[in-house]
Amino acid sequence: MRYVCSTVLLAAVVALGSAQPPASGDGKEPIPPRYGVLGKPDVYPQKTAKRALLSALEAIDKGEYAYLVAHLLDPEFVDSRIADRAKQYEAEAELELTRRRDFQLKNPDKFRPEERLPTDRPAFQALVDKQSRQMAFQQLVRDVEVKLLNDPIVLKELKKIARDGTFTDTETGAKATHEQVKHRAVFFRKIGDRWFVENRQEELPPKKEPGD
Repeated sequence: MRYVCSTVLLAAVVALGSAQPPASGDGKEPIPPRYGVLGKPDVYPQKTAKRALLSALEAIDKGEYAYLVAHLLDPEFVDSRIADRAKQYEAEAELELTRRRDFQLKNPDKFRPEERLPTDRPAFQALVDKQSRQMAFQQLVRDVEVKLLNDPIVLKELKKIARDGTFTDTETGAKATHEQVKHRAVFFRKIGDRWFVENRQEELPPKKEPGD
């Protein structure tokens, strides 16, 4: 029964990933799901750096850490972390999927064709890779949640910056500071028409011009 439920859950995740993503709220291209998390641009707008920070704080207040990681933090940073961590979960993911596939092969009458895991190696390996990335994503979400819950001062300072801090443009995006928060700045980058919170505390070095 456990395997049947797992397969149904897997099918639901795949269906979620292929569902039509919501529009960005301004008539432009819809936001695609990331790691099974649908974009909610009308709930968490990102049209400015300040609005992106406010959306991040709202997601934290609601406990929607998966949304925070999937859609509000710098996607390049998130994808890089997940790519590194996914390697740690490959063996576990392959073992779990192999057991599930073997159970399906021994009980073919219990599963519809579309529910069955692939038996050819390339397709099965692709599923292993996808599951290991999903497991790495879930671990990253837990790490972010624990870090924020264990350091309430960070949230207090971020809220102060979001409420009445100074937002300025930089060479690489934007920066937010507050005169009463001397040791912390928040950096942002813009991708397309959306702003994302970066995972850094310092300015990036200026780009070198050719010949420098």
